[in-house]
Amino acid sequence: MLRTNGHAQHHETSRSWNLLVFSVGGRRLAVRTLEVGGISQWHESIPVSGRTPFVSGVVRLNQIVLPVFDLAAALQRTVQGTSLLCLRMKHSLGDLAVCIDEEIPVLQTLDRSMIQPYRDRDVPAEGSYAHGQEEVPILSVSRLGMGVW
Repeated sequence: MLRTNGHAQHHETSRSWNLLVFSVGGRRLAVRTLEVGGISQWHESIPVSGRTPFVSGVVRLNQIVLPVFDLAAALQRTVQGTSLLCLRMKHSLGDLAVCIDEEIPVLQTLDRSMIQPYRDRDVPAEGSYAHGQEEVPILSVSRLGMGVW
């Protein structure tokens, strides 16, 4: 029989981050898998007006309607492909739909030591990592649509 020493056990924080890597307008981006609600085929969105930056419309996914965050417009890019994909992200105010390139996203696990601060301010980021000569930002989903990054 195993016994503990009577002290509360300390849970070690994870030494790695699980990421989903995708592209928008040919630009590689990543998001933590905990913030991903799913990936499906993109369906045309219905435009709506509002004051939330880059929320351009709504899209219906099965029985739910989600606001569309236009990440391509925020990056001043155009999504690429004929079979675009819908990335569902878990935002603190509710899920968002983001149209991404047709290139199939990939899962990647990175040791936390490989994650560096993101130098640019073109997207809200929790950090970044190097992929060859490219710096890939890890999106901060909770800051999307929250004004100036």
